[in-house]
Amino acid sequence: MNKYLKSVKLVLKILVLAVLGYLFIGLFFVQNLGQLAVGCFITFFITVPTIFVFFFEDKFFKKYPKLAPAWKIIKIIYIVITILFALALGAGQYIAYKKDKTTKTIDFINSKKITLDDVIGKNLPPQPDQKLNDSTIAGIDANNNYIRDDVELAIFKKYPNSAKVRAAELQYAQALQLELTKVYNAETLVVAMKRTDSAYFCMGKTSKLSLSELNAAEKVIEEQILNTEERKNQNLDILNKYMAGYALPSGDGCVINVLLLPN
Repeated sequence: MNKYLKSVKLVLKILVLAVLGYLFIGLFFVQNLGQLAVGCFITFFITVPTIFVFFFEDKFFKKYPKLAPAWKIIKIIYIVITILFALALGAGQYIAYKKDKTTKTIDFINSKKITLDDVIGKNLPPQPDQKLNDSTIAGIDANNNYIRDDVELAIFKKYPNSAKVRAAELQYAQALQLELTKVYNAETLVVAMKRTDSAYFCMGKTSKLSLSELNAAEKVIEEQILNTEERKNQNLDILNKYMAGYALPSGDGCVINVLLLPN
């Protein structure tokens, strides 16, 4: 039993040394004063006492037993502060991770735009298997333009002779698809909804429909995209959880310059 405990202690000591060594080496790669301050705190407040506890505590207090009672109080304070520091550090890392993830998602949403090839039909996908297409929320997007294939083909079927209207409706369909599949907090929802609003304004500019007709056309696309209970529930869940106020985008909203399109 004693040999087992000694082996466990030895393994723990090796692990502690490895972790502390890693933290110490990290001091040489800091990028700002904040990281340097955290590194120094870890080195001198956590590393030094930890080395003492693991490697020198027993021998020291055998030699100076009168200091043991005071050390017990200091040790408790040290453990509490260390735990609080670890929790704060973990929380900070988690917040930084969430912020970075949100930034990357926003950049991704903003980077997705329809192209002229999408509008003229150069990238048209094959007709998907509808059962397979409706088995997931995202569905099938064979040409990878973030417009679900069945919705894209339906727009081309409905407007075979108007590239301008297709451009606006494809833009709207893409914005809704991004909203449905990429939103997971209020910040990403705002960005996605601004994309949707811009596409709506573009539809109004290109279709020359009355407001009621424009809203009816918008509803047709929404019904095509939210064509299953899972997609409808996903959409409602996103809106209920993350809806926030925001300023409407300016301009006509069109990603493609529709004046360059022939019809």
